[in-house]
Amino acid sequence: MPKKLSSKVRKIDSFIGTNSTLSGDIFSKSSLCVEGVVEGNIFADGAVIVGKTAFISGNIEAHNTAVSGKVKGNIIVRDYARLTSTCIVDGDIHAANFIADEGSVFNGKCYMTSKDPAPAPTTDEEA
Repeated sequence: MPKKLSSKVRKIDSFIGTNSTLSGDIFSKSSLCVEGVVEGNIFADGAVIVGKTAFISGNIEAHNTAVSGKVKGNIIVRDYARLTSTCIVDGDIHAANFIADEGSVFNGKCYMTSKDPAPAPTTDEEA
């Protein structure tokens, strides 16, 4: 049975349209869909959806992401990164789950991470 996604991940709060270009970093407390151009980093508590017409020149940090357009930068997600058949990603991916559809283009390294942050190491003095 699939896990229920939080409302931050399910709800698209912001949209950057096909004819829009945004220069600068984006910070979102929810999810974001990009169909236009972003020249900067994206930080989202929810999902980042990169549409077929989108081009992102910068890093993406989010809960999860689905990429159908072009990304030139690293992708760091807490849950999953999905690359669809129309995407081109030039950069590294850090994700707990990685899905690449047939035909997707990925030029970089993939690092599989845990969904939960690692516990802080203990020292002999703390024991």
